[in-house]
Amino acid sequence: MKNRILLLFFFLFCAWCGLIIKGLYLQVIPNKRLAEKQKKQFEKIVTLKPRRGVITDRTGRELAVSISSFSLFADPKLIVNSRDTARIISAYLKIDRNLLYKKLLNKKRRFVWVKRQLTKEQKEHIKKMKINGLGFIEEPQRVYPGGNVLSQVLGFVGRDGQGLEGLEHFYDKDLSGKTKQLQLRKDARGRPLLINGQVFSEFPDGHNIELTIDANTQFYLERELQHTIEKHDADTAVGLVVDTQNGEIIAMANSPVYNSNKPSMYSSVIRKNRAMLNAFEPGSTLKTFVVAAALKEGLIKPNSKFFCENGEYKIGDRIITEADSHHKFGWLTVSEILAQSSNIGSAKLALKLGDKKFRNFLENLGFGARFDVDFGSEATGILQKLPWNQHLLSNVAFGHGISVTPLQITMAYTAIANGGWLMKPKLIRNVYGEMEKDPIQNKLKAEKLRRVLSEEEAATMRLMLMAATSKHSTGYSARVKGFPVAGKTGTAQKVDFVKGGYQKGAYVASFAGFVPANNPKYVIYIAVDNPRKEYYGSQVAAPVFSKVAGYLVRKDGMQPILISNKDLIDEKQKDTHTKKSFNVSRWEGDVIPDLEGLTLREVLKKLNGRDLKLIIKGSGKVTSTWPNAGEVLPKNKRIRLFLENETK
Repeated sequence: MKNRILLLFFFLFCAWCGLIIKGLYLQVIPNKRLAEKQKKQFEKIVTLKPRRGVITDRTGRELAVSISSFSLFADPKLIVNSRDTARIISAYLKIDRNLLYKKLLNKKRRFVWVKRQLTKEQKEHIKKMKINGLGFIEEPQRVYPGGNVLSQVLGFVGRDGQGLEGLEHFYDKDLSGKTKQLQLRKDARGRPLLINGQVFSEFPDGHNIELTIDANTQFYLERELQHTIEKHDADTAVGLVVDTQNGEIIAMANSPVYNSNKPSMYSSVIRKNRAMLNAFEPGSTLKTFVVAAALKEGLIKPNSKFFCENGEYKIGDRIITEADSHHKFGWLTVSEILAQSSNIGSAKLALKLGDKKFRNFLENLGFGARFDVDFGSEATGILQKLPWNQHLLSNVAFGHGISVTPLQITMAYTAIANGGWLMKPKLIRNVYGEMEKDPIQNKLKAEKLRRVLSEEEAATMRLMLMAATSKHSTGYSARVKGFPVAGKTGTAQKVDFVKGGYQKGAYVASFAGFVPANNPKYVIYIAVDNPRKEYYGSQVAAPVFSKVAGYLVRKDGMQPILISNKDLIDEKQKDTHTKKSFNVSRWEGDVIPDLEGLTLREVLKKLNGRDLKLIIKGSGKVTSTWPNAGEVLPKNKRIRLFLENETK
């Protein structure tokens, strides 16, 4: 009996020791499998994103921000009456009742979204219902204060805060910041301990981004483009404003615009950033570069003359004509070829230059390649490989047989405006971290890609482009009162990608130029797609340039160019029928005044005391000058005045 009792105590002791050892094993020694099981039973992990970084313009104006919104979730296991809850909540939030009911019936799931991004009023109303099993999580909601402003560039985010298009997509990693996982603790019965109205927040913000864009200029440009579309019954329009010295994009506009707060209401065609993604034949705006290439090679001077065949020029089995069939030019100087936008003159320049030199020059200007702007997507356009036959060579000279993006043509004109440097276009100035003191990425430094023209060559091109905006030139409607401008019109027939060839009656009207021409600050490019009324660049795009350029000089507080009158005139006149020459005593300034509309006597009075040589052609009142008003006085101090009698 005693042995049995001892044996029983021995077994009890062993069992007790076993329990102690098992308890120590479970409590002290780590066990990955058990830990995972415990975590699954007593915790619920929800991944949440922090507040998205702010996007601002160059002045600090907010273009994309995140505000607090509240998202409603449910624990189906805690919902007492799934049918009634689904009926009440769906009616108030206007969501699908059956879908919500199915979610709430699944009692195995401990977390389901009911509706994201509620208003504060909706949250408070549901909270007052005191329905067990419902809770709220504070989440950031993306808002675009400007609505339509810069929409194609900014892009938008999805419901989960992920950037889907534009800068929101390209800089998604910087803007998003680091995600945070929220642990919902459960009690022994599996019920969450943090629920029923508890709000979770406090996450580190994403990085903030400062753009080169000026929101006011952007708004003004978008408005003018929209007015132009309506006036000329056009499909779309694009506009760019670039700082000549550093390549910063001050405005990049697409019209029609869309509301970034409601992107799903618009097609992908409307949301497309055509300033970087559309490539098309540029038309006569490319004539500037055949002249620049020939000038660089030393083949021409501004006063070099070419015979323009009286309107018809046969190359092989094809005949080149002027854009306007009424124009039947004879001899034109290179400057006049630009001013009158002669197709035949441009073709002859290209043939003189040759395909290799011309193509190399265009390639150096950035055509046929990407600039790798911080946007992500960018079209390259088409710059065909060598060799070019004579027909293609002559076509490219006046902007056919080549496709370019609005950004490419803008940056090419920037190289002429700034003295010969091709700049890398910039859309981002800074990327700031959480502290917002020192930028994580400082992109303020201007980036010169390469020199494409000497300073002297660029200055000569500026003078010729100024003449292209004088009276009787195609760019006359681009003028800005009180300020000299320079630029070139373009009218390109649209390619028919279905049938081949060109679409009858479909054009892209454009203008590229800079202001003020004597000391360029801004390059402006305007392109209007398929205007159905007037369609020439001079009629459609140049007036928009004039308005935008006028806005910019006023915004910057630039002073109009004024020439003061001084002293007396020392006049020496030589009559050669309609050609006369005057010597005036001395010159104190370096900019030619606006003489248009003045009589010869009034001209001499206005130029009182200037050491100039005036060459007069015609009689009556001044209709144009060479060089143009506002341009720098040539070294030979010679100015040509063209006069005409007024007709009634």
